[in-house]
Amino acid sequence: MAVQTVPKPITYEEWLRMPETNQRYEVIDGVLQMSPAPNMRHQRLVCRLIQLLEQGIPETVGEIVPSPIDVVVCSSPLKVRQPDVMVVLFREDGWRDVQALLDAPPGEVIPDLVVEVLSASESRVAVQEKIEDYRRAGVREAWIVSPEAQTVEVLRLSAQQTERIGLYGRGDIVRSELLPELQVDTDRLFA
Repeated sequence: MAVQTVPKPITYEEWLRMPETNQRYEVIDGVLQMSPAPNMRHQRLVCRLIQLLEQGIPETVGEIVPSPIDVVVCSSPLKVRQPDVMVVLFREDGWRDVQALLDAPPGEVIPDLVVEVLSASESRVAVQEKIEDYRRAGVREAWIVSPEAQTVEVLRLSAQQTERIGLYGRGDIVRSELLPELQVDTDRLFA
């Protein structure tokens, strides 16, 4: 009979000492969880979304960052998520410009907006857990992009709750509460 060992949870301090990597991974309750590489459809959607966001978000307003990038939800037990895309807005009560973001210590940047593109193997429960973690971390808006349904669900995240503010399908224009001037054409996104 083989004895199975349980890995020792990674601490926040150990995580800070880990080398940078292009691997996609998250840390859930101190356990490093590697994700398989996304498929071509997933990555194509991420690239299109970034292009559309760049057209609607001026560089003076915020920074758009693709995965892999860590968002620390909790330092003990360590929980780190990696959204497919994150947007950090420049504002008086937060990050003021790109240089401030570049100078920020690892794990300290909490995005204002995160985007998760669903994978075929990802359960709705797993996605809801991610959204709850982003809410707990202080993210203010989340988009869930479904390649299969060709929809974008926009959620308002607050300290108290998560609330759907829109569900957009083909032929619609996705609207952001944080960025009222931003318009993302779903026909261009899912083309």
